[in-house]
Amino acid sequence: MPLTEAKRKSNNKYLAANYTVLGVKVRKDYAEEVRKKAKERGDTVNAVLRAALDDYLERHEHQKPPEDN
Repeated sequence: MPLTEAKRKSNNKYLAANYTVLGVKVRKDYAEEVRKKAKERGDTVNAVLRAALDDYLERHEHQKPPEDN
């Protein structure tokens, strides 16, 4: 069942208010390797990156952030 125009607008409004995009620049061959491995495992690239970010936050939860110079 396709989304109605009203539902699409509602979804877009919610996403704009509550989400952001984090980007990473990598070489094309590396990106393709990540996409291929994620697909083989039944994951999405977004899920792989989220897991890596969650792991990073967990590992650094109790550490002081570096001071600004």
